[in-house]
Order: sequence, then structure tokens, then C-alpha cells
Amino acid sequence: MIVGGLFLLLVLLGLLALPFRNAPAAAESAKADLEAAKAALTAKKFNRAKEHIDSARHHADEVQDAMQGIGGDVWSLIPIIGRPVADVRHMGNALDELTSVAEVGVETWPLVDGKKATLFEDGAVDVPTLTKVVGAVSSASTSLDTVQQELSEVHDSALGIGTKVADARDDAVVIVDPLASSARRFKPLSDALPKLFAADGEKTYLLALLNPSEQRFSGGAPLTFVPLNVTDGALTMGKPMDFTNRRLYRVGRWDKVEGNPFHNGKLRLSTATFAPEWSVSGEEVLRGWARRMDQEIDGLIAVDVVALSDMLRVTGPIEAPIYGQLDSSNFTKALIGDYDAYPDNAARKELNRAIVPVFAERLLSPGKGLEKIESLRSAAQGRHFALWMRDPEVQAALADISVTGELSDTEHDYVAVFNQNTNVSKSDYWQKRAVTSDVQLREDGSAQVRMTIRVHNDSPPYTQYYPDPRGGSYVTRWNGMTIGAFLPNGAELTRATAAGKAQGTRAFDYYGRPYKLLRLNLAPGETRDAVLEYVVPAAAVAEGGTLTYHLDATPQGMVVPQSLQVTVHWPKGYDVDELPEGWTRTGAGVATYDNPALTTQPSFSITGSAD
Repeated sequence: MIVGGLFLLLVLLGLLALPFRNAPAAAESAKADLEAAKAALTAKKFNRAKEHIDSARHHADEVQDAMQGIGGDVWSLIPIIGRPVADVRHMGNALDELTSVAEVGVETWPLVDGKKATLFEDGAVDVPTLTKVVGAVSSASTSLDTVQQELSEVHDSALGIGTKVADARDDAVVIVDPLASSARRFKPLSDALPKLFAADGEKTYLLALLNPSEQRFSGGAPLTFVPLNVTDGALTMGKPMDFTNRRLYRVGRWDKVEGNPFHNGKLRLSTATFAPEWSVSGEEVLRGWARRMDQEIDGLIAVDVVALSDMLRVTGPIEAPIYGQLDSSNFTKALIGDYDAYPDNAARKELNRAIVPVFAERLLSPGKGLEKIESLRSAAQGRHFALWMRDPEVQAALADISVTGELSDTEHDYVAVFNQNTNVSKSDYWQKRAVTSDVQLREDGSAQVRMTIRVHNDSPPYTQYYPDPRGGSYVTRWNGMTIGAFLPNGAELTRATAAGKAQGTRAFDYYGRPYKLLRLNLAPGETRDAVLEYVVPAAAVAEGGTLTYHLDATPQGMVVPQSLQVTVHWPKGYDVDELPEGWTRTGAGVATYDNPALTTQPSFSITGSAD
């Protein structure tokens, strides 16, 4: 009787397991379909992508039908044998949700990108399309969270199949984790987009065109402005203005941003952006604008000539006064690198006023939505583009995707070198800056650092009929500057020199971060150095025979990007473990980061272990 009962149970379990045979092949087919769909979407072949995703859905459903029915329920309850079945069921659930993400993507992507995109039309954001995009991001984020949860339930090994399912899980995690992280980071912004684009109301923004040939710590000097009114997603541009407008150029006072050490006394709007962060400099501009122009503004859009040039790479050339056709290959040089070619100062300012609306017009023109977004993201990384919004919810969402022009909040080692132009010239166009940092770690995690800032004035020969005035003119080839080195938290200066002259060891405070000011004045073709030596109290974290060094770096939005080289020496008896991309092992316990053009804001962690 018992034997007969066991035999019947085995037969029943065998019958219940029959659908399992098709699950592996269906899962592999679904994976191949999703990979093919991704390639088709990248190539903007939306119909083909949909075909692949429809096929992936068919195969994902096959897996679910095989694993999630009564047979799967029964087998998952059997001791020992049930564990791999449960693991495969979790993998099936993950595949099902991932396919749902792909379905949302293939439905939404054409609305943002491609020839039939509707998100941007006729200088406006289409509100119904924006609503669909926001919903799609929310749906995808929820599904990706579920995928991660299902993958986390898969065990490392199981009887009879070893690590096969775990290996598949690990492969999936490599793909899913960055997607889920990006979705979580982008979701608050997508939720805030209707408010940003005034989908049901009205907002007024100030667009500032920055000139990186005359630098501030925040980036290029703001020399041209245009108010932007957005109502229900539709954009109306005001009249571009520059400092030929007497009201705009006037020196005066307004309530400073609390704690801003760079607001002293009377200012012009052109000198309101000395602070390195746009949450400070941007607010200073808006307060100054309200005082000068009697207009309250909801936010600032800061974009420089380099960022505009890259936007033209995406959207195509423009026609401009004096120069005719300008594209990404000649735009920057024409606007800020060839002042000798302007017939007079008025003609130059006329060109600036004609150019500044291009950013909003091209951004909101139909097509190439994803390429435009990627262009702005890259520009923000290099600090050529930044947003400051007075709405805290919107600003927080923008900060999450790093487009707000902030310094790093790292508690460890940090490199952030900026300069302000001091001779009212446009010579920063030719500036070439190299920063090197030599870091000697100590076993307690502190470090002795020697930073060298080398600046070369690579200006061409002077061509005017009168002597070079050396300042106060856009034709001078001399480059006067104040360098601001924003140091790691708690750093204590032990020595500072500029052009070989001692500068003292006093540092100033910028919202808790120390900084040192150093003056340089460079003749054409001249190279000068500034050197700082300081102790960093927590460059690395010491724990259990290891020293983990942490470094963040922030670039300045320059025409020629600054180079950065950092060499880190661990104490004797330590050797470095696996190195991040961009780093090389240059000796026993020595690693070097060498970036000839710092255009992103990297963050690194490197561990050295004692022998």
C-alpha cells in the first residue's frame, strides 16, 4: 500500500514537472530577444524593437506558465529538491518584470526620440506626452525594484544544478543594478518635470549665456541674459539683454546669500557668480536681477558657449550675424576665441544677443531628444551647464542627477581648482592648466599632500596697432587670475607659494570647506606654478590592515579642459588591490590617476592592504 502510494506520488510529480523541460530554452530565447530589442532601440528601429519585445514576452510567458503553475507550487515545497525549483521561479519572475520594463521602454522611447517624437514640438513641451513619460518612468522603476528583489531570493547553489541558476542571477544583476539605480535616481526628477515645465501653471526662468574665456569660480562670466516664460509647457522668450543695458550693468546692493564669502559690498550681475556652486551664484544672480530689473524669477539656466557648441553637434548648424554658418567645429572659436575679427564691440554684443536664444530653441525643437539630454548631461559633468531652481523639490531632483553645479560633499581627499579672471580680459580662452597631486598616506588614514597647479598662457601674438593694455580689454593677451583651490575637509595648510613667492598658510572657509586663494599674472606664452602643501586628516579609511583611499575631483568649465594627475603612496608594507578604470600601478604600493582632460566629476575608492 505504501509502495503503491509512493509510486503514484512519483508519477504525479513527474507529470507536474513535464512543463519544466521547456523553461530553460524559453528563458534563453527571451534573453536573446531583449538583447536584440536593445540594439534595435539604440539604432532607432522602433518597429523591429517592438517585434523583438513581443517575442520576448511570448517566451517570458512560457517560462511563467511552466514554473508558476500547480506543478511549480508542489515541487517548490519538497525538501531539498524544492530549493532549485524556487530559485528558477524567482528567475522567471525577474524575467517577467524585466520584459515589462522593455515593453514600457519601447512604447515610450519613440515619444522622446526619433522622427515622430512628440515630447518637444514648436518650442513647447507636449504636456500629454510628458505625462506618459513620467508614468513610464514610475512603472519601470517599480518593475526594476521587483526584479532586484526576485534576484536577491536566488540561492548561490542547489542540489543537482550547482551554481547554474546563481551564475544566471549574477549575469542579470550586472545588467539590472545600474538600470534600477538610474531609475530610482531619475524618478524624483520625472515626478518634478511637470512642475519644471509648468505643465499646469506658469514659471519664469532666466537663461544666462556664460563666456568661458573670462572665468569665474562657477564657470564662464555671465554676459548675456534672456528671460523665459513657460506656461502649460509652452515657451515664450523675452528680449536678450547684455551689459550695454545700463540697468543691468549698474553696480548696487542686494541681500547676499547667507554665508557666501564672495559677496562683499556692491556688485554687478557680471560679478555675482564668484561662488563655485550655482546654488549660491545662481541665487545671487536672481536676487540681483530682481533688484535691477524688478522681476522675480523661479530659476536660472546657466549654459556656456562650449555646451551650446555641443548642442549644435546634435541639432545642426545655425546662421549668425557676421560669421554666417556656425556649427560645432567653429562655434566656440567664432564666439569667444577670435575677438580681433569683430569690427567693433557693438557687433560682438549683437552676435551674443542673437545667439543666446539658440539654446532654448534647439532644446525644444522636435527630434533627437535622447541625444540632446545626453549632450546636456555631459555638459553638466564638465560644468558647462547648470540649473538652479528655487523650488526645493525640483532642485533636489535635479541635484540627484548632478546637473546643479555643486562641489562634492566628500569627507576624504578632494581636488577642485578654479580661477577667476582679474584683468577683465578674455585670455582664459587660451589658458592651459595642469594639476598634479602627490599623496603620501599614513597608517591612520591621514595624508601629506603636495599639489602643484601649473598654468600656461598659450595666447597668440598681439595684433592691434596700439600697445597691449595688459588688462581691461578683450584684445589683451595677458591673463590675470585668482586661483581658488578648494581643499579636503579639515585640511591644514603647511606651505603655499605662487610664482615662487610665499603666500602664507591661512585658508578661508566656504560652507565648511577650506579654500586657498593664489594670485597669478601671466604674460603671453608664460607658464607659472602655484604650490600647496597640506595635511588631510581623513584621506583614507583604516580598517583591519587595509587603507582605503577616497578621491573626488571637480572640473572647471574651461575651453581647454584641465589635466589632472594624482599619485598615491601607501605606507611601506602595503600594496594596492584592484584598481578602478583610469588608474595604473606605478610602483610597490603606488597608484597613479592620469587624466589629460578632466571633463567629468569622478569619485574613486582604492584599497591597499598590508603584507
